[in-house]
Amino acid sequence: MNGAAAVEPSTRLHAFHYRLFAYANVGVFCDGYILSSIGLALLTLAPRFALTPLQTGLIGGATLLGILAGAPLFGHLADRRGRRVLMILDLLAFAVVATLQAFVTASWQLIVLRFVLGLAIGADYPIATAMLAEFMPARVRGAALSAAEAVWFAGAAVAYVAGYALLATGAQSWRWILASPAIFALIGLALRASAPESPMWLAASARGEVARASFRSLFVPEHRRALWFVSAMWLLQVVPLFAIYTFAPRVLAALGLGERASPAGSVAITLAFALGAFAAMPLVERWGRRPLCIAGFAVATVAFAALLLRSDAIVILAFVAYALGSGASSVLELVYPAELFPTALRGTATGFAAAVSRVGAFVGTFALPWLLARFGIAAIVGGAATLSALGLVLAVALAPETKARSIA
Repeated sequence: MNGAAAVEPSTRLHAFHYRLFAYANVGVFCDGYILSSIGLALLTLAPRFALTPLQTGLIGGATLLGILAGAPLFGHLADRRGRRVLMILDLLAFAVVATLQAFVTASWQLIVLRFVLGLAIGADYPIATAMLAEFMPARVRGAALSAAEAVWFAGAAVAYVAGYALLATGAQSWRWILASPAIFALIGLALRASAPESPMWLAASARGEVARASFRSLFVPEHRRALWFVSAMWLLQVVPLFAIYTFAPRVLAALGLGERASPAGSVAITLAFALGAFAAMPLVERWGRRPLCIAGFAVATVAFAALLLRSDAIVILAFVAYALGSGASSVLELVYPAELFPTALRGTATGFAAAVSRVGAFVGTFALPWLLARFGIAAIVGGAATLSALGLVLAVALAPETKARSIA
């Protein structure tokens, strides 16, 4: 088939689109599960290996460091070599490495494996985003990408439910918690085996655009402003999210809710993130991208400021408000790069922005145990409020509107 019409996504939703959504997002589900389950695994893992704060931070942050390396590397490779094969290899890596975590005998082994998992997760962000953007009809593209973010939080919620259940197995529960994502990865692997290659990528490759694209292409004047905005927005959203999220039981306890409240609190907050992301599906098409971005940072700023009041009722309400608002606006981490960059650079741009965001997320996650012990929860919450306020300024100044924009 030749011509632009041959590669334009269908204007109607068909059974294929629903299958595509399933196999593109099973990796996103695993991402949320893997990144969220480590906090629970550490409850029995830490005493088993007598972890120091440094080791705890490295275990919590190793996956984010892997994403930092894997997202730009494999995002660019997906632009150069195509989406399909990498999407399959990606989930194979999830299944194998997640299983290997159950057999570690030293903390350094787990740090290495968590880093490798991060490489695979980093690959999945640009690949899944590109597949959804390049197949979905324009009228639902933003909603489909928003739903992908909701799936991430659904994976995180399942991780908390499964993790707290597995804690009942005793001192070795960390093994089962860390290995459990392999089940979902294997299911996803079976689904992705039937995935086609993206017609938009095939067309871009045939036109020679793929061969001409490089990392340097991101920094030409045509793309520089969009790259700066997407990277900074993603960074300012995920630094407080991952720092707090990875160690949710500890953070909730530090806020005065106690360990006994942490299972219900962790699950409720995670579900609130998922609800916020699902709520964004109609909003991202009805309101548009820019208003949603501004509203998300505004809600996060107010919510973190309210946490400083330390009343139990306010803590729960503020956390839920933050989760709903951030869950809604965080969908733009996938929507914006898909709509602001062409097919030959879509994976590269998404991977680069994800990597920039994970620099801050790694630093925040690595430093949180030490900061919590040295300065207390007020400093953590105050820092999160400051970052959210900076994000609000950024959104008001630079957030573009890409609703209904054609992609090529």
